[in-house]
Amino acid sequence: MLQKFCTSFIIFLFSISISFSQQLINATISYDGETREYSVFLPSTYQAGQSLPMVFNLHGFGSNTTEQIFYTSLNALAQTENFITVTPQGLVRTTPTGQTGAHWNAYFGTDVDDLGFLNLLIDRVYTDYNIDLARVYSTGMSNGGFMSHRLACELSDRITAIASVAGGVFNEQLDNCSPSRAVPVMQIHGTNDGIVDYNGIPLFAPSIPELVGHWVDHNNCSTPADTIEIANISTTDNSTVEKLEYNNGDDDSKVWFYIVDNGGHTWPDALIDLPGAVTNHDFNASEHIWEFFSQFVHPNPAEGTMILSNKNIFVENIKVVARSITQELAITSDASDILNVRIFDLLGRTVLETNSSEAQQEVILEIGNIQNGIYVATVKTTSGIFTTKVLF
Repeated sequence: MLQKFCTSFIIFLFSISISFSQQLINATISYDGETREYSVFLPSTYQAGQSLPMVFNLHGFGSNTTEQIFYTSLNALAQTENFITVTPQGLVRTTPTGQTGAHWNAYFGTDVDDLGFLNLLIDRVYTDYNIDLARVYSTGMSNGGFMSHRLACELSDRITAIASVAGGVFNEQLDNCSPSRAVPVMQIHGTNDGIVDYNGIPLFAPSIPELVGHWVDHNNCSTPADTIEIANISTTDNSTVEKLEYNNGDDDSKVWFYIVDNGGHTWPDALIDLPGAVTNHDFNASEHIWEFFSQFVHPNPAEGTMILSNKNIFVENIKVVARSITQELAITSDASDILNVRIFDLLGRTVLETNSSEAQQEVILEIGNIQNGIYVATVKTTSGIFTTKVLF
């Protein structure tokens, strides 16, 4: 569990706007009768139509998106390395063991379908920002690491690779682990972790070396591992690091295991040292996670689904009709409030647009030489924005 710490700091400006000029966007999506929250970070170089990698950054039990963003500094790395991060918020539930907090249901015994939520969220971000579906990764702290392992096990058609920091699995989770391919896995764990025991829990959870061994066997990686000693550049952090590389797996997969000797339940080289637990500063976990992720491209990712919906419940009676005979696109509104119409292709490029300083009841656009296919129409009105799919 990521311990609570002071959140009276400034990270970035949060906004509910979907404008690409914003770097950090707060958003919500409805799933399974719940309103689910998430944050999307776009590097400043991002432009509509780009196809960038995406990384899930999953918080620990009892934590939240704000703490996870600050604690890992992953967004700062995304700015430098040009990828998109998505930091979702878990729902609050009480587990069968009596713990209550925001969590990811990686066999934690609650009623939350986080697997379905994160699967839907990939499509939501794909629709909004055109992510590269062959480069979708997941990392997480503690419970977020558990959930990343579950994604590798049960959503391997969408998740390219995962990295768990101070997370593990339960025996039940491994019993249900049947990925359709070799999934690259990275594990970072302290030998003195007081929350997720490095040695496991008899009859309940495997040790961390056993978990790593499971992935080594599944991916058919070479053994023994190549052992690399991480330089002890921080001589006052009371810990050292040994890295085990299991390479040459099926489909060029790998399993990397960072053993933090005397390390606690912490994220190596985090911005703050959590009280009562050793934080290693010999290597930066976020940087090494991206180094690992950037090696892998999914060989056959599942196709994305465009999620198109009315973004403003007050915008009604908008009709968008393609007239094939006259090669026109007709947009009509009973409210007579149309101000702007833009038509995008699935790469996010504008193919048609019209603006008006006065509200209109009907707008006619000439289709011209646009190729047949699926497009997205956004209709800006005086009361909101309407979005729908258009077939030419």
